[in-house]
Amino acid sequence: MKVKHSKYKNTGILFELLTRQLTSDTITGDQSKSLSFLKKHFNSKTELLKEYKIYHTLATKKYDNENQATMLIEELIKAHERLNKSQLRREKYNLIKEIKDTYNVNDFFKAKITDYKVMASVFNLLENKTATALSIVDSKVTILEHITRKQKQKKQNLVLENFNKQDKNTRLLTYKVLLERFNNKYSGLQENQKTLLKEYVNSVSNSPALKSYLNQEIKLVKKDLTKYSKKVEDKVVAIKLNETKNMINSLDKKSSVQDDNVINLLNYYELINELKTIHG
Repeated sequence: MKVKHSKYKNTGILFELLTRQLTSDTITGDQSKSLSFLKKHFNSKTELLKEYKIYHTLATKKYDNENQATMLIEELIKAHERLNKSQLRREKYNLIKEIKDTYNVNDFFKAKITDYKVMASVFNLLENKTATALSIVDSKVTILEHITRKQKQKKQNLVLENFNKQDKNTRLLTYKVLLERFNNKYSGLQENQKTLLKEYVNSVSNSPALKSYLNQEIKLVKKDLTKYSKKVEDKVVAIKLNETKNMINSLDKKSSVQDDNVINLLNYYELINELKTIHG
C-alpha cells in the first residue's frame, strides 16, 4: 500500500530539503536563507529538533535483530507522544510559512529525497491522524525492514562516524575547512555549469523535468559546436568539433539520468566556454 502524506508537514523531509537547498545555494554562489532557517527552527530549544531526531533515528539506525528494531520503534513512538504538540504545530507552521515566502515551493519540494518511502512511513506512523490501521501496520513493516536491512560498509560512513566523535570545536573547524574547500573548488565554474549542478541537486535523478532540461541543453551544445566548427580556421579542429557533436546523444524515454550524463555535459560546457573565449 502506498502511504499518502504531506511533504510540507514531514519534518524529516523539511530538514533534508533545507540542507539540499543550502548545498545548491553554495554551488551557485547565492545567499542562502536555508542556513538561518536551520539554525532558527532546529536548535536545542525547539520541538522540531526533537521530532527531527526521532525521524533521523528511524531512518538511520540499524539492527540485525528484529526484536531490537521493534523495541526502538515502540520507544520512539512514546518519545513522540511526549512532545509538546501545540508548540510543535506552531514551529512547523512558522517554518513552512517562511519556506513558502522565500522559495518557489514547487521547485523546493521536487528535490531528491533520501529514503522517501521510509520518511513517508515515519510520518504516517507518528503524525497522520487519519491513517487506517492497515496503513499503520504497513508503515511499521516498512520501517522495520529498513532498520534491519544490512548495509554495505562504506568508507564515507566511517569518515562520518569519526567526524561525529570529535568535540564541538573540532567539528566546527572541520566544517569550516570543508566549506572553504567546497567554495574554492566550484569558484571557477561558469554560469551554465553552475545552473546544471543546481538543477541536478534540486531534482530527482530520473525525473522527467531533469531529463528534459538535459536534452534541451544537449541541443544547445550541439548547436554551439556546429557554429564554432564553421568559425575555426584549423580544419582538423573543425573536424574534431563535428565528431564531438555527433558523439553527444540525447536521453531517450527509457534512460534515466546518471552522474556520467551530468559530468559529460559539464565537460561539453567547458569546451563551449573555451570556444567562446577564443572566437567570441
